[in-house]
Amino acid sequence: MDRMLVEEFQTKLLDWLDQGYQVFADDVDGELRVTAHFVAREGEPGSEREQEYWPMAPDIVGLLEDSGITISRSLAGPRPWPGPHPDDIEDAL
Repeated sequence: MDRMLVEEFQTKLLDWLDQGYQVFADDVDGELRVTAHFVAREGEPGSEREQEYWPMAPDIVGLLEDSGITISRSLAGPRPWPGPHPDDIEDAL
């Protein structure tokens, strides 16, 4: 994956984490659905939620895992792409 793209995803992820967002990732039919959720403390206004689809690439999977974010496989359907899943690649190493 293009290093510039990986850096953009990393910057966004670190920004969310630095602001106190909870970040969740779901494997949705071979694509990552990343949700950043912020709930204000008592006495502060509102909550915020952002959701994006990120590519299921080994660099992105590693970025999330290195940040302590587990990718949920509960929404993963059949593998619609040729070749191994990123988890299969890591297991083989």
